[in-house]
This record gives sequence, C-alpha cells and structure tokens, in this order.
Amino acid sequence: MVKNDLHKRLDALSEKIATTQKHLHDQSAWSDLHKLTTGELHARYRFLKSELDGEIANLEAHDHHVTGLEASVRKWFESLDLKTK
Repeated sequence: MVKNDLHKRLDALSEKIATTQKHLHDQSAWSDLHKLTTGELHARYRFLKSELDGEIANLEAHDHHVTGLEASVRKWFESLDLKTK
C-alpha cells in the first residue's frame, strides 16, 4: 500500500516536471530570450530621437519644412524593426 502510494506521488511529480519542461521549451521557442530593460528602452528611444531630430534639422536647413505629421510618420517609421533573420 505504501509502495503504491509512493509510486503515485512520484508519477505526479514526474508529470509536473514534464509539464514545466514543456512550458519552458515553448516559452523559449516563442521568444527571443532577450527582454529589454527600461534603461535599454530609454537609451534606444534617446538614440532614435536624436537621429530623427538631426534628420529634421538637416531637412529644415535645406528649406524643407517638416510638419508635425511628417515628423510623427518619420518617428513611427524609425521605430519599425525591418531586419530579417
């Protein structure tokens, strides 16, 4: 009786371990395993904003007025990740 109960508990534990392993495998398969920190996100934002501001200043220096809408579209376009793997 005790031996049978022990086997049931071990089987339940084995099933929990298998479920957790599958979950971890699925999680790693569907993510890039790199979660950006808030500091990294802020640094990326500051860099992209400075690049965009530089482009706009360059265009304005050449008598091309950049409207708010165009600046917003440029900012949105710069935020896209167009790299392919």
